[in-house]
Amino acid sequence: MTHALIVVDMQNLFVDLAGVDGPGVVKAVNERVAEAVEHGHPVFYTRDYAPIDLPEGDPEGRTSLHPDLDVRGTVVEKGPGKRGGFSGFLLAPVLEPQQGHGGGGLGPLAGLLAETQTRSVTVVGIATDICVAATARDAVRLGYEVTIPLSATAFAHAHPDGDQAALADLRAAGITLTP
Repeated sequence: MTHALIVVDMQNLFVDLAGVDGPGVVKAVNERVAEAVEHGHPVFYTRDYAPIDLPEGDPEGRTSLHPDLDVRGTVVEKGPGKRGGFSGFLLAPVLEPQQGHGGGGLGPLAGLLAETQTRSVTVVGIATDICVAATARDAVRLGYEVTIPLSATAFAHAHPDGDQAALADLRAAGITLTP
């Protein structure tokens, strides 16, 4: 294998936070999944195991993958987002509040990509300017060619200088952006 699809955080919480864009992103991601499967490319889904503080056991299933998502691949845990673990490549322990962001190491995604002899990745999901961006940047750092099709992502509008600045940062990192 030389190419893989990474589907980032298509969880109930994030699809809901995308608002009116959520259903369209699910549909666009599903189209990318079908295309990847048709071409025999592996598909990996990241799931942030602790994006925010939730009731014990997550009784409402906020961190579950969205029920309309086409899941035909391997789901890998990442995070916790509530402590800065935004990249699909990171798996950190739940840190004590007095500790800073990070503190973990590479999660299973890096090894899975290596096992499949992946050389390039397409990164889709939510949010373009947070977890998708962090995953794509880390993929570049690890030596992968990276493409983000913007139609299969949604912004959280978290970049301090706006969405266009977030896209400029991604381009500057060597990531190819497509419509």
